[in-house]
Amino acid sequence: MQVRSALQINLHPLDVRHAVHTLPHQLDVWGDQVDRIVFTVDTRQSKSGRYSGLAYEEYRGRLFALLEAIAQRSPKAEISEVDYSPAALESVRQRYFSTSRVYPEKAFDGGPFHAYFHGLSKADADYVVHMDSDMLFGGGSQVWLDEAIGWLSRTPDALFAGPLPGPPRADGTLADLHGAFPGLTGFQPPERLEAAYPAYRFRSVSTRIFVLDQNKFDASVGALELVRPNLRRRIRAKLFRQSPLTMPAEEIISAAMMRKGLSRIDFLGSGAGLYSLHPPYRTDTFYRELPHLIARIVAGAIPEAQRGEYDVNSSMFDWTEALRQKTTGRRLARAVRALLSS
Repeated sequence: MQVRSALQINLHPLDVRHAVHTLPHQLDVWGDQVDRIVFTVDTRQSKSGRYSGLAYEEYRGRLFALLEAIAQRSPKAEISEVDYSPAALESVRQRYFSTSRVYPEKAFDGGPFHAYFHGLSKADADYVVHMDSDMLFGGGSQVWLDEAIGWLSRTPDALFAGPLPGPPRADGTLADLHGAFPGLTGFQPPERLEAAYPAYRFRSVSTRIFVLDQNKFDASVGALELVRPNLRRRIRAKLFRQSPLTMPAEEIISAAMMRKGLSRIDFLGSGAGLYSLHPPYRTDTFYRELPHLIARIVAGAIPEAQRGEYDVNSSMFDWTEALRQKTTGRRLARAVRALLSS
């Protein structure tokens, strides 16, 4: 049965190391604001790349145990394993890609594709609060979603809304967030809007976090179109045994927004409002310290250098270990190992 609002969280078995901490945090922020909670679990393991991994079955068991324990405590919550059967793929193609003859399971880099649209379909709500399982939130407003629905209702071109990207600066400005994607060009920088709190119009969307007005999507977009990767990316996809058919889901949706003149409204909201933070790296130290990081964000203990920044930066968390792993030599070595394994 369709509801007014639903929280839909995308998960993968390899997410369990952070999800054990982030899901309770996300439900504390959003659980009372929505009518339904859907955990969308993608158990289709990629052949190679960052979405494959060792100990996959162990992580899968731990993730489902976590989700089942949450679902037992919350009557709103349900677990939806992504269905890759031909019938399910065709159903989602008809729902979101009705004019496309092909509908890929994964993006060219092996990242989730069908999983995102399967999740939106299963949410079955007028307004879908979609997020990835690693998103963090400060401010804690419990009326933010109602305010977001207000923005969507009174702004004809607004298809999406989102919490302010990063904790607010005193002057309400943001870091350099232009929302560009490698497969698309012509993006405009965000436009600040008149409001009693920081609010911005973007011309793109990220699949990390958004609120979708599903009825407006049906009326203004109807059917999405795939964005074909360039030759270099298609070759890469073939080398790593991935599908070369499409760029990631956020580029598909953003391309449709550009064609139709649609936008996303990100705002803080009244009172303490609500803002999002994204941890950009994964290390053993990160997993160990994540509960403390969440506690600091919830308490509002935000360094000045973090304000206006969407990614958790080094003023908020010591990323030395992660940056050491991101050196060119180490990245090339990992790429060679992945290529050989594929």
